[in-house]
Amino acid sequence: MFSKKTLFPAALVFVGATAIVAAQNDVVLKSTGTTVWGRHAKMTLVTEPAPSFTTTNINDPGLITIFNNLAAKYPKGEYWCCEGYNVMGPNSGAGEQWMAAAFTPGADHTVTRIAVAVGYSQQGTNGVVLSLNDDNNGAPGAVLKSWNVSGLPRFGTCCTLAVKSDSSGIPVNGGKQYWVVLSTDGSELDTVDGWNVDDADQVDPATVASYTSNKWTVFQAIPGVAFAVQGSN
Repeated sequence: MFSKKTLFPAALVFVGATAIVAAQNDVVLKSTGTTVWGRHAKMTLVTEPAPSFTTTNINDPGLITIFNNLAAKYPKGEYWCCEGYNVMGPNSGAGEQWMAAAFTPGADHTVTRIAVAVGYSQQGTNGVVLSLNDDNNGAPGAVLKSWNVSGLPRFGTCCTLAVKSDSSGIPVNGGKQYWVVLSTDGSELDTVDGWNVDDADQVDPATVASYTSNKWTVFQAIPGVAFAVQGSN
């Protein structure tokens, strides 16, 4: 079991590790991984072996892909099992932290489904708030739609997705930035969850944001976090 862990993106280990670690505020060795208190977000590389392997099928011929960085071509693993960013409530023991990932539709669409790679660190409440947010000057803005998600798989396993749908749909405009956000609410004050990083792109920076101390901090990460947005024309 691991608790009060911060989740560490794979690229910090496999791409430019020396430069990244030098930029961190603190590095601490833990029995189950290396915890890094980063400049913009708390992260950890978990070294425990994954006890299980499952998948979530989000293929639907009735839906179009608006955004997707899940590695569907990989025979085993749609995302990195054991690296990611913490999503924590204020009573987590490591402070409050929410995470968000930006995407820009290529055309006007209606979002009807969002799938996110998120796991439970076995501490506190098993749950997270998933939302689709508007953009506010380059940072996450107003919530367009939110869902409560519970029963998350253990962080460090692969590759179950948290999937939420809206039959009426949420209109989005082509060329405009939007955000998928993982946060906590009043029922998840002590939770520590983890948003897994993607393994589909280890080259191009992704725009992500962390929410701490009552403000959003937007930064570039390699790799980004794993998620998909689907819908209709």
